[in-house]
Amino acid sequence: MKAVRIHSYGNADQLKVEEAPKPEIAKDEILVKIYDAGINPVDWKIRAGYLKTVMPKKFPLTMGQDIAGLAAEVGSDVNQFKPGDEIFGFATGAYAEYAAAKASELAHKPRSVNFASAAAIPTVGLTAWQIVIDTIQVSTGHSVLIHGAAGGVGSFAVQLAKWRGARVLATASPEDANYLKGLGVEQVINYKAERFEDKVKDADAVIDLVGGQTLQRSYQAVKPGGWLVTTVAPVDENEARKRGIRAMLLFMKRNGSELAQIAELVDQGILKPRVDQIFPLSEAKRAQELNESGQSHGKIVLQVA
Repeated sequence: MKAVRIHSYGNADQLKVEEAPKPEIAKDEILVKIYDAGINPVDWKIRAGYLKTVMPKKFPLTMGQDIAGLAAEVGSDVNQFKPGDEIFGFATGAYAEYAAAKASELAHKPRSVNFASAAAIPTVGLTAWQIVIDTIQVSTGHSVLIHGAAGGVGSFAVQLAKWRGARVLATASPEDANYLKGLGVEQVINYKAERFEDKVKDADAVIDLVGGQTLQRSYQAVKPGGWLVTTVAPVDENEARKRGIRAMLLFMKRNGSELAQIAELVDQGILKPRVDQIFPLSEAKRAQELNESGQSHGKIVLQVA
């Protein structure tokens, strides 16, 4: 089968399309015939070696984790899926024609979207779910400020927070303002020209998907008892304690049952994935470079089949 692999850490030139053996599955796994694979920042961070101490890898390494496709073979212990089912979720080695995936990390594909849109959901959708629903537990009347709101995780966080009845404020670039207002964002703050902490003083929650100075300045925007959740860098425990707020660095955990709930909301029209560009598998290098540049507006997807 064709797969995009690397043989050592480095820049995007390490990505090679080559022949690789079709994976064999364990009893609790599914062999997925992949139609589309989503690109995530974690992909190029792994490729570059930024995560090698916390996520050590063996080479050659097939890249990627977000998939949508068909169940080609089903392990003997798997009951919730059958061959031919349309599925989406996580696999080790998504940039390939086939991958082995744990059944517990998959769900049935939303019926209302195509495979490319489904492949754009798993990492960003589940990250947003675990921030908004599991951690902050956003409810009616909450005010939520989201940094990086127009990105993959941010756009899902906006939609989930609105679904739960929150007032949503966002920092973004001017070119994304109309998109965010269309999702129901009440106020879009131009991060290039305005300081959000001058406009937001007592948010029930701040979701930081940017890091750096944005994270450091976010503590003052949260009211006592509120939440600051980031996906980017460790939090300042002393600053959080001093201000009487709860702060955490969240790492997404793969969860098929939560993916199924997200799929249901997609089919109800409550959640809409935002796909920016679709590249063939042969252009994985270009796709990762675009994701790494931060220039895309929405998810980048590799079309495998």
